[in-house]
Amino acid sequence: MARPEGAHRVRVGYVDTDAARVVHHSTYLRYHEAARIEFLRENGFDYGRWEAETNTGLPVVEVQMRYLRPARFDDVLTVTTRVESHRSAWVWFAHDILRGEERIHHARVRCAAVTFDGAVRRLPEALLRAALGDEYAP
Repeated sequence: MARPEGAHRVRVGYVDTDAARVVHHSTYLRYHEAARIEFLRENGFDYGRWEAETNTGLPVVEVQMRYLRPARFDDVLTVTTRVESHRSAWVWFAHDILRGEERIHHARVRCAAVTFDGAVRRLPEALLRAALGDEYAP
């Protein structure tokens, strides 16, 4: 079985756009974040509970984005999410944004497990199980 892949739908709001009704470049980061949280939730990892119980989060430490086509006000988009790679303390998420069947945006987002005090931690096994599915091997 392949790694899990999430699909999160979003309708572009007016607030997400510039004066030309084109999605502002910074808005894509919000779309990615919402999709990551939903991807983990759908695969059995409760991010909010983990954060509260461990005082640890997954802050973004690196982003690579490619804008292929503009998204516009009222478009319905699908943000796909999958784990591309990981190490002990960080994970690369790959996101594609589709309008219908057309891929309009691609991003790679690296997140690290970091306590709220700033200490780097290992990624939790539950997150790896959720993100990697059958490929997870402790």
